[in-house]
Amino acid sequence: MKNTSLLLCLFVSTLVFSFSLTMASEQKAYMVYMSRAPDGVDPKTFQLNALSKVFGSEDAAKSSLIYHYTDAVSGFSAKLTPEQAEELKKVPDVTAVKVSQLYKLYDPGQKF
Repeated sequence: MKNTSLLLCLFVSTLVFSFSLTMASEQKAYMVYMSRAPDGVDPKTFQLNALSKVFGSEDAAKSSLIYHYTDAVSGFSAKLTPEQAEELKKVPDVTAVKVSQLYKLYDPGQKF
């Protein structure tokens, strides 16, 4: 009986660990563009509120957040799964959600 309980506990622990690795591997960096925060509202608080609607809590949203953009554009970057990105598109004041991409303008090793 002890061996069965131990094996069951190890099996469940492995499943939980595998699920958490899968969720982390599905996350990508996304750029989220938003309308400007209303007058008198802190832009970072406004953005975090939108992200919290998808994560269900402010703490989970903060752990996903990468950077706030408040000067040239209004928005933020965050680590999201594709499903979270789709949910975020439905949040009021979110205008676009795009996978973040890295572009190289110049590579000194590149042959022309």
